[in-house]
Amino acid sequence: MPDWLRAAAGLGGVALVTATFTRVVSVDNGATVALAFLLVVLIVAATSRFWAAALTSLAALICFNFFFIPPIGTLTVADPENWVALAAFLAVSLVGSNLSSAIRERERIAVERLHLLEERKQADIARQRDALSSALLASIGHDLRTPLTALKVAATNLQSDELADEDRNEQADVVLTEVERLTRLFQNILDMARIDAQAVAAERRWVHLSEIWEAALDQVSHSFARHAIDLSIDEETLVYLDPRLTAAALTRVLENAAKYAPIDTTISIAMRVVPRQLTITVADQGPGIAPDDLPRIFDRFFRGELTGRRVGGTGMGLPIARGLLQAEAGVISAANRPEGGAQLTITVPVDTRPIGATQAAS
Repeated sequence: MPDWLRAAAGLGGVALVTATFTRVVSVDNGATVALAFLLVVLIVAATSRFWAAALTSLAALICFNFFFIPPIGTLTVADPENWVALAAFLAVSLVGSNLSSAIRERERIAVERLHLLEERKQADIARQRDALSSALLASIGHDLRTPLTALKVAATNLQSDELADEDRNEQADVVLTEVERLTRLFQNILDMARIDAQAVAAERRWVHLSEIWEAALDQVSHSFARHAIDLSIDEETLVYLDPRLTAAALTRVLENAAKYAPIDTTISIAMRVVPRQLTITVADQGPGIAPDDLPRIFDRFFRGELTGRRVGGTGMGLPIARGLLQAEAGVISAANRPEGGAQLTITVPVDTRPIGATQAAS
């Protein structure tokens, strides 16, 4: 409603109060009338600008003087005490109007600030989305170019009739390796999309830890061709979890370790069960993680300073591992080892049973 309409409503309210106390209700106490006028003024002040409230206040003052302060029917004030009453009425109505208008103005400014902050937030989100999209396209473009180039070269070499059997087998291995790399890349994209759509659900069952390890190792066997594995695994306990999600997350962690650890070094894996919890640690002998990079190591498409310039990758593996684990209330953390290298730790809440007791129960 426009302010002029609210001012008109305020003048109508003053007229209504005047008519009520002059024609309908007879009162001897002027304070009652003054309070009724003041209520109308404050209502106008609370809903419109100061000028509308001031106009209503002036109209109320004139009506109060003309109809209710002796001598009635004139604007003359005979009793000095009435001057005090009129001055107090005017002061209270104007101060109340001013305070109400100030509060409304502050509320308006606060709303505008909130709106501005929301717009900035949306703009930041849009910029981040654009940055993520650009990073994704750049990373995928690079990771597609490398295997496709290798596949093209290997396919061309395989077409040669003069290629020795040993060289032919070597080129065939190149094809298999690069096809696996492309498969992992597209699987990463699909997993990231599923995590974004919150379409990852845990399906828990009783499993041996060796089942999780074998499923993960099967996916990264080529990556570990030139690394030694030091495995320590709890073989005495069954765990109740989602083996598919846990193995998929472990696969990403193993790929990360194999990618950054120097060739011919050992990668240590320990799978331990404590009451209500499975802990998997993967430790390598690589360059470790820069201290400034530790808080961001699980951010999408993030590449650390110590590793980003040296090896390829999209920066999706560890964020995907975190997203998959979150679906079964698991967490992942990263730290540097005192003796050098990085250590990533997966923690998943589980129910546990000794293997012999479970078999007997079944």
